[in-house]
This record gives sequence, C-alpha cells and structure tokens, in this order.
Amino acid sequence: MSNDDWLPFAPLDPQEHREPERRENPNRVPMILGAVAGVLLVAVIVVVSVYLVRATEPTTAAPAPAQSSQSAPSTPQDPQPSETPAPEPPAAASTIALNGSGFTVKTADGTFTHTWADDSGPAIAALTKAFGTAPKEDFVNGDAENWAYDIYVWPGFRLYDVFLGDGGRSRSEVPAPTWVTVTSGLPQSVQVTNEFGVAVGDTLDQARSKGPFDEFALTNGHVRLTFGEGRGTFYSNGKREFSAFVESDDATQKVASITYTFRARGQ
Repeated sequence: MSNDDWLPFAPLDPQEHREPERRENPNRVPMILGAVAGVLLVAVIVVVSVYLVRATEPTTAAPAPAQSSQSAPSTPQDPQPSETPAPEPPAAASTIALNGSGFTVKTADGTFTHTWADDSGPAIAALTKAFGTAPKEDFVNGDAENWAYDIYVWPGFRLYDVFLGDGGRSRSEVPAPTWVTVTSGLPQSVQVTNEFGVAVGDTLDQARSKGPFDEFALTNGHVRLTFGEGRGTFYSNGKREFSAFVESDDATQKVASITYTFRARGQ
C-alpha cells in the first residue's frame, strides 16, 4: 500500500477544488441610487431649514426718531376771510391840469397849453384827442350883463367860448373869452386836476380843508367856495387869471362842480 492509500479521500482536481464564483447582488445599483437620493434629500432639507430659520428671524427695527423737546405746533386756525380789495382804476391816458391862467392837456401825442384869451380852435382839437371823441355842441344866449357862449361838451367837461356875433367886438374886450366847468361823469381815461387839489365828489368839509378864501350860500341851497384870492382883475389891469369856484349839490353836500371863470365879487 502506498502512502496515498491511507488518505480517506483522493485528491481533488484543482479545478474542482476552486471556490464557486459569487454572483453579484442584483439589487446593488438601486441601493446606491437610493443612497445618493437620500443624501440629496437630506441636503435639500438642510438648505430649506436654514432658509426658513433666516426668514422667520425678526429683523432689526429701525431706531425710533428722536423725540423733540418742543411740543408740536398747534394746527393753525383758518384765516378769517378778508374783504376783497377794490380794483384800482386804470391809469389815465390823458390829463387836463387847470390853473388860474388856463389849462394844459397831456396826451400820447404831446402837451398843449391854452390860456383863457386864446382862440378856442386848438384847445378843442387837443381836448378831442384827450377824450377820444368830438364834443357835443350847445349854446347859451347872452343878456345885458352876460356874454353869449358856444359850449363844447365832453363827458364831465365843458369848454365855453365867447360868441361875438357881428357886433364888431374883439376877444380882448371880454373878461372871460373862454372858461371851463368840470362835473361828474369823466371817463377813466381822462384825469382832470387843479392847483388846489379839490375834486368833484369830495365832501364840503374836504373842500373847506383846502383853504378857500370865501364861502357863499346860493339861493338854490347850494354852497359855493371860492379859491384863488386876488384874481379876476381884468377890468383894472387886463390880466386874466381866474379864481376857482367850487359848488356843492343840495342833497349830499358834496362837490358837484368846479368852474374856472371870471366873476365880479359877489356874483
């Protein structure tokens, strides 16, 4: 008996003695994918959690404005309605300045001066420019004591021009060859002034404050104030310098007319 006879088994073929090959687990790939998905899910949960934590954190409040030591001003009361101021009249386009020797007319075309003994033609033309319209014409007859006159009438203004007729008399013989009267009704475009500062519409007391040298009660109830003492001396020296005669109305005792003319004392 050989030595190999004692072995209980005969030696195996080397190929027969190899360990059987392990078969791959068919579920291994899904397991890997599941693990990766789990990791991603965890990461998403972490990110969302961090976002939610930050979103729910209270923001820092802005500092409150410093309180002023001064008390808040009280609500102003509504202003009381004031009276609407009356609109000022537009500036006059023309002026007529009266004085003892005559009058001066100022318009956009220039300046014209008329004295009482001058011919009335140029004065009528200048006044027509000042008023912007031709005058209406009137006439007053004369008598034993008064001369006849042609009257040229504009709103609020009258120019009297002596009518000599065919008697052969000259203007140099007439105490008042021309004279004027101012009344109410002047247009706003024309301003008439005088050397004494009296105006139609003034009260008698306002007129008296301007210093008349004479006051006379007329038979019709009107009052006449005379300004310009020492004038009206035509018969003594031929000088024509007229006084201003201011007359009131009988209702409101206000100045109704201002007349520059010659009057003998007491007329």
